[in-house]
Amino acid sequence: MNQVSGIDRRFEAFVSKYNEPGYDFNVVIARLFVGLFFVWKLLSRDWGFFGTVPESMFYFYPYELYAVGNHDYMLWTGLPVLTEVLTFHWIHFFIPHPGVEVLRIVQGIGIVLSFCFALFGSGPKNILLISLYSVLVYLWGYLFMMGQDIDAVYLYFGILIAIGISTFRDEPVWRIHKIYRHAPNVAAGRSISNVILVFIFYYFASGVKKLTDLNPLEWFHFDLIEGIEEHAIRVAHGWTGTFDIFQYLHGLYFLDYLGPPLVYSSHLLVPIVFFRRNTIVRFFIFYALFHVLSFGVGISFTGYIPVWLTIFPHRENLAWIGARLEKMRSLSAVRLR
Repeated sequence: MNQVSGIDRRFEAFVSKYNEPGYDFNVVIARLFVGLFFVWKLLSRDWGFFGTVPESMFYFYPYELYAVGNHDYMLWTGLPVLTEVLTFHWIHFFIPHPGVEVLRIVQGIGIVLSFCFALFGSGPKNILLISLYSVLVYLWGYLFMMGQDIDAVYLYFGILIAIGISTFRDEPVWRIHKIYRHAPNVAAGRSISNVILVFIFYYFASGVKKLTDLNPLEWFHFDLIEGIEEHAIRVAHGWTGTFDIFQYLHGLYFLDYLGPPLVYSSHLLVPIVFFRRNTIVRFFIFYALFHVLSFGVGISFTGYIPVWLTIFPHRENLAWIGARLEKMRSLSAVRLR
């Protein structure tokens, strides 16, 4: 009975926090940020390249990449047919993959849609957001269909979905000064809660995997410093670049036993962010340091550093800054008298 009542209390706490009023301004800022991020991502490469790749290369499924032993473990979303459905590549059951120019046109459409989404919002009946999501997941589907997992975009796709299922007051950016004056409301609060839940599902799932895939001793050992040293050797031979500051970590092997459990534990503790929104900045700083440190081993998921800005309490922060500036002006006026 006590256990049941405890679960009920946690659920009630979740519902209460989920329905806590929030600001439309914060969700619009998240929308603006994600839209511009995808503009930048789409401008960062030429998707026409995939038009030069033989079609047989597009069927290296994720479950084949991650399977263990006799395929007794797999990612269910990486199965044949289901992968095509989720990436909209099912159309290639009926028509061949497009060539270079067509893919570049689709890429251009994605850039225009991303920019319009950032400026104007989701559109009537979310038509703009749905169109954008369809184009983006199709383009990134080429990476996924080749068994690649190299882009830090999963959180951004999740945020698109979170915004799509939300009912906040969406406005174009030129009305952002009016949105700033909107009173907090439940719809906006639920919307930002949806976005925060994307972060929690992503990081907490990673923490659960550490519990299921690693034994307790493996939590306290990961060859991080050795990996940084090995990467430095590759850099010295012209393999890629890195930051010189990582050389100061060479030989500090005790970090192999401190760093991994801190990161794994943070994944399991990330639900705190939902209930205590004032911890968002602390988790942001921690994960920023974590992702910067991963540069040392050649992993550059830079997109997962600024994405935390989508859940910052921007409206509250601007109001706090405005109040402090007003107070400073008042004090200055008094002194002048």
